[in-house]
Amino acid sequence: MIKQKLEYILFSNKFYNFFLKPFDKIKYQIVNEDKLKEERIENSVPFNKIPNVSDIYNKEWNNILLELSPIFSMNNESFHRKIWEFTHTIYILKKSGYLYPKNKGLAIGAGREQILYYLAYKIEKITGIDLFEGNYIGGEDEPDIPKNPQKYAPFIYPDANLDIIKMDALNLKFEDNSFDFIFSASSIEHFGSKKDILKSIKEMYRVLKPGGIAVITTEIKLNRLACNIPNTIIFELNELLTLFKQCDFLLYENEIDIRIEDYYLNNWVKLPQEVFKSPHVILRFLRSIFTSIAIVFKKPGNSVKKGNCKKNTIFQLFEYKGSIKVRPEKKKFLSHETMVIQVQLKNNSNFDWFSNGMSHRIAIGIKLLNLEDKIIDDAYDEIVIPHDIKIGESIDFKAEVPIKIGPGHYKLFFDLKRELITWFSEKGNKPWLETIEVKK
Repeated sequence: MIKQKLEYILFSNKFYNFFLKPFDKIKYQIVNEDKLKEERIENSVPFNKIPNVSDIYNKEWNNILLELSPIFSMNNESFHRKIWEFTHTIYILKKSGYLYPKNKGLAIGAGREQILYYLAYKIEKITGIDLFEGNYIGGEDEPDIPKNPQKYAPFIYPDANLDIIKMDALNLKFEDNSFDFIFSASSIEHFGSKKDILKSIKEMYRVLKPGGIAVITTEIKLNRLACNIPNTIIFELNELLTLFKQCDFLLYENEIDIRIEDYYLNNWVKLPQEVFKSPHVILRFLRSIFTSIAIVFKKPGNSVKKGNCKKNTIFQLFEYKGSIKVRPEKKKFLSHETMVIQVQLKNNSNFDWFSNGMSHRIAIGIKLLNLEDKIIDDAYDEIVIPHDIKIGESIDFKAEVPIKIGPGHYKLFFDLKRELITWFSEKGNKPWLETIEVKK
């Protein structure tokens, strides 16, 4: 209890404002958000910059965000710097001509970043590498991603254009001069020491073709008192630039726009308590105030072809369709008894159903309702499918559901779900309903 109270005090805004702010200083220009919005409407968004909510008011930048809408969307109220990072990366690649259809790209520390699937539509080959050790909440780096990339796709994609490989960013197993561009979204700050990060940058330089670019997003300190946070290096700007210059990279554009919108600085996200707060732009962890930054570096030379990218793509979206039948062996039970059911499933979707892992697996979620259809427990139990089910395949199996409720009459609502993604019934698929009685 004492520890919790102490943490609450140390992380509070009052503690920072009273004890730290008098000795602190924001190192970059603070601007009025409305004035920056007017600028973005009239002028292009710079490549090298921190996230600004005003960026979404630039038509060219917002068109990229709209094209990515099957993956994610945001507005000024739901703005999130991670979505900004992906959108801005695509904006840079497209506007600079590197999103040329014949080009090949490499994503460093990619996990299952969903823009990989977008890029599979746009270029000849996109390759994503990561350690895939399953350390991150939400399944960003689940171990089965390299084997089953289609499991994590946001839509049907040309799978021949995407490779996802388990590989160490400090030791890339590619030939020299293999890729036309590289991008890394919020990864290098987790690679270990500065020496380790430098080694990864040298590897990027080696495998990049002369004339290719590396689009890097990472964390940048905004205040004088800022330091690193657990498992994450927060860079000083000059420190970041020096690491890449040591590897012979050139800055692609000389301008670096670090203007901080006043409103979002005054309404920062206080970590860890406010991690889900929106808008999510400027963050504070204890004495560190920071945000993302995107910097574009170029390998000297001119071996890369550039040109217009493919026009806006019509993505083939997933169809969440499945036949589900559930037959209990009986309909009257005692409390703490086990209900044995016969389950029949058919995959009528346009994608294979996977049973392993957590994120994106297919399961039957069971909700408990009363006879008036009021939900008593929306996560009463679940049944994971016993094995993968391919498109058009049917399976028949037995499952057990514990009776963990008191006497009464109930309804059990059986609904297919794609774990952490969606319920099939929300996409128009018909669930299965059974009425049971529980006795003393």
